[in-house]
Amino acid sequence: MADVAARDDNAADNQALLRVVAEELKLPLLHIARASELSELTGKPSPDMFRLVQESARSALTLVDSYILGLELAQRQQSLELEPISTSSVLYDVAQSLHDAAKRYHVNVELQIEGSYGPVMAHRSGLQAALVSLGMVFLEAQPRDGDKQGKVILATHRASRGIITGIYSDTSAVISPAQLRAASGLRGQARQPLSHFSATGTAGIFVASNILQSMAATLRTARHHKQAGLAAVLQLSRQLQLV
Repeated sequence: MADVAARDDNAADNQALLRVVAEELKLPLLHIARASELSELTGKPSPDMFRLVQESARSALTLVDSYILGLELAQRQQSLELEPISTSSVLYDVAQSLHDAAKRYHVNVELQIEGSYGPVMAHRSGLQAALVSLGMVFLEAQPRDGDKQGKVILATHRASRGIITGIYSDTSAVISPAQLRAASGLRGQARQPLSHFSATGTAGIFVASNILQSMAATLRTARHHKQAGLAAVLQLSRQLQLV
């Protein structure tokens, strides 16, 4: 009975997540459809129109890819093989993945890797996909302020609980622990559970949370110096700690 209840809970959770993702995909698809219609009417698409289509398509593809990976990891959860990985190496790869989007959104992406410590136990491609998903949400949430560039920070540091790895920014919109819990409960019920944080959508937060759960890690609110953000607590490799 317990296994059946767990499967039912997982199915309901996946359905709720799918609805959030589907709702968010409407916007980029609408952008692409409108750009196509305007191009057909004018007969000469503008560079701005091309950029809008590219941004919309890439954002949608990133979200879909991360969602699919999250489902695959959840299905393999019982046999998911975690391995010792370097968080700094993963963050470098995440920064590279976000580079083009950051240029489009006029945002600086900074790496802040503090301290020296060994590898953590995680699924490398899963952790990278989760952080890229979060990064896209933070890029899109940056306020458009003329020529002033926004800033998103990819950071990892050691704490008593483990290695804290996540995404931060100095944007005025901050997610509190209570808001994150409430938004998680509203998945599948509200079109935009975290509308105060980003008007363009925050499904990537829930997709990242889903991926991290497959690695027995929890997405939580965090602070890094004066910046607020979202991060996961990752555990150091016990085997390497004993060496």
